[in-house]
Amino acid sequence: MSIRTISAILATAAALTVSPAALAATPATTQTETAAPAESAAACRWGPNPPYLGGGTVSATVWASGCHRNVTFTGVLQRKRWYGWQQLDRERWRGTGAASLSKGCKRGTTFTYRAYVVTWPAGFSKTSPQRRFTCR
Repeated sequence: MSIRTISAILATAAALTVSPAALAATPATTQTETAAPAESAAACRWGPNPPYLGGGTVSATVWASGCHRNVTFTGVLQRKRWYGWQQLDRERWRGTGAASLSKGCKRGTTFTYRAYVVTWPAGFSKTSPQRRFTCR
């Protein structure tokens, strides 16, 4: 886990901390409603799986589990080109979910592929291991 990720987690935890006086002044129904997203966010797991080659198609799965609907995820499949990473496919979803990303490839071509997921509004991202394929 990077220092940036740990810092963001600590900042989020500090923002979620509520004083006992504030809790006493808040109706019980509001406490329950505001606690649910925080509990869900703490249990949220997400990430990209490495790309794989199936026939003439490169694919990758991106996923999120136990996540609240106030978190938006974007999954992207890319290949490495001389000028940088080229976006091949993209899917966006909210909360718990998964998406299959894919792109057909021309027979005999060889590229390095990766998938990544980015969250919004936090802006955290996770990138899969890179895989190099020659299309058949």
